[in-house]
Amino acid sequence: MSTKKTATKKTTSKKAPTSKSKNVSAKRKKPAAKRPAPAEATARPRDPNAPAIGTTLKRSFKGQDIMVKVTADGFVFGELAFSSLSAVARHITGYMVSGPVFFKLVEPKRAAKAAK
Repeated sequence: MSTKKTATKKTTSKKAPTSKSKNVSAKRKKPAAKRPAPAEATARPRDPNAPAIGTTLKRSFKGQDIMVKVTADGFVFGELAFSSLSAVARHITGYMVSGPVFFKLVEPKRAAKAAK
């Protein structure tokens, strides 16, 4: 069996830019759309189940009286600010716990199922 070697010519064609290609690229560029201000984009709606702004939540835990103030930005415990009530409860207890359940705003689901 014989093999044939064929030589291939490498041809490179360089096209000079034409006026059409310049117009096409100019047409592709569109003006930037106006975006809303960052404050508007990051604003989130307030949870309707959250306590009213200005409310003070009180709870006794391990012999300590805990007071948490509800603000427009979140919750304040002592001098620390938190974004959620569960974050406050986690900070106080040291483990994951539902904030509304910890502050007795709602009944735990397990207890509600057992009562039925």
